[in-house]
Parts: sequence; C-alpha cells; structure tokens
Amino acid sequence: MLYEHHLKNWLVDQKIYKKESTYTVYYNIVYNQIVPNIGNIEVEHLNNDILQEFVLDQLDHGRVDGKGGIAQSYVKDIITVLKLSLDQKIEIQLPYCPPTEVEIYDKSDQITLINYLQSEINNKHFGILLAIHTGIRIGELCALKWSDINFDTQILHIDKTMVRLYTKEEGSRLRITPPKSRASTRSIPLNKWIMQYAVLLRGKPDEYIITGRSQHIEPNKYRSFYNKILKELELPHHKFHSLRHTFATRCIECGCDYKSLSQLLGHSNVAITMSMYVHPQMELKRKCVELLADYYQH
Repeated sequence: MLYEHHLKNWLVDQKIYKKESTYTVYYNIVYNQIVPNIGNIEVEHLNNDILQEFVLDQLDHGRVDGKGGIAQSYVKDIITVLKLSLDQKIEIQLPYCPPTEVEIYDKSDQITLINYLQSEINNKHFGILLAIHTGIRIGELCALKWSDINFDTQILHIDKTMVRLYTKEEGSRLRITPPKSRASTRSIPLNKWIMQYAVLLRGKPDEYIITGRSQHIEPNKYRSFYNKILKELELPHHKFHSLRHTFATRCIECGCDYKSLSQLLGHSNVAITMSMYVHPQMELKRKCVELLADYYQH
C-alpha cells in the first residue's frame, strides 16, 4: 500500500481519538509535508534512511511556499506523525539546535505597562493585567468568562482555550477546546490587587471577561490590541507570550518554589518550567559572580 493511502486511513482514526487541535496539526503535516514528498512510496519500502533524509530536507526546504526550511519544533511534530503512523522502529537524528533565549520584560518597562493599564482600566486592559499576574496563555485568556472566577474564594479556574484551526478540507474555524494538556486544567488563586479590578468590572456569568459581552475576541485580534499599546507607550516589542515568561521569572525572583510555579503555569513537571520559563536577570547573574569574588577574598 502506498504511504499516502495508509496515512489517509490512519487520519480517520486520529480524528476519532485525538483532540481537534491535535488532529488538525497531524492533518496539515500529512498533506503539506509528508504526502507531497514520500506519499508515493510503498509502506514496506520506507526505511530509516529514507525517513532521515526526508526529515533533514524539511529542515532546509520544508516551507509550503518554497521559501526555505521549517522550525525544528515543527519537524519534531513531523517525526511524531511518522512514528505513530508506521509500525516500525524509527531512529531519526536531528542536528543540534541551541535553545533560543526567550524575551522577558525589563522591570521598568513592565511597571510602565502596568501603570498605563491601571490608569485606564477596562475589560481589555484587565485581561493584560490578568496575564501579568497569572501567566495565563492568550488562548486561555480569550476563552475566560466571568463564571470562571469564584469571587468567594478568589480563585480562577482554567479548563478551556480558544484556538483557530485550519485545514484545506474544512477551511479556517475558531474553536473553544480543552486546554493544551491535562495539567493545563488548573486553578489559580488571584491576589487582592487583581481582585479589586475583577470586582469593579464583573459582568454576567456567561460574558467573556476581556470583552464584557457575550461576544468573544479571538487571540490574533487581542494580540494586535496589545501590540498597539506597546507602540503607543514606545516600549520595546515583546510577544504576548513574553508576559508568561516574565510572570515565571518574577515568581522565581520573589522566592516562589518551583513546584508551585509549575502548577500555576499548567506544566506536567517542574523540569519544563525550569528549562523554558526561568530566566535569571543580569542583576541576579551579577550577584552570583560577586558572591564568588567575596568567597575568594576571605
């Protein structure tokens, strides 16, 4: 059987058992990357050498528009599809890719942003403040309704996310789905400072928090709103996700333990939190080397 036909049958099962967002990723990988390149090969003729060459080629030339390679993180998703769809042991090696240092806010820039949001408080501004104080992902934030905050216990419950999905088969569609992983379903205590604004803006239980209406705003549009604020304040551009990175880093600086932080962020284990979201500031690095200097002087 041709690999293309095998994959078509495999996708039928994936649509039944996988989350819609996961299925969409698999579908696009199959029809954008795998089928055009190795879909015409018989399954029994596929071997590790063919798959290794295919994967490395995707790193250099994998973009659908033909303008270069694709990110290694996406190539890892391709490898996942290969391994899941083929009943054989696959050992694919990827070239070393040094981890990229994610951006976080300078403390003074973050305070400038916070002061502006507080001075003109409204639902959209409150959403950014909520991200600053909880590390919530933008999709999770856009899906929040007032019913997700327990005003008696002052706890925010996250159990859904908003995502735009696209396949050639079904086109583009906006979905509210379960969050990224099982660990992403979580409860976050809200501090008194953020709760005062929640009480001030509180709407009906079925209204979205960042719009104050029954009509939502999707992540891309809310991201554009956030970018306009940074431009207006003449702050360095930081992606919305940098608020999450910064939240984690500030928590560590304030003495938060790693296990609690991992649960607040919705990570499945502490190692993910440490490797991805904890970024010592230069002043903390300087403190480390100064401590060493003091040690040698005594």
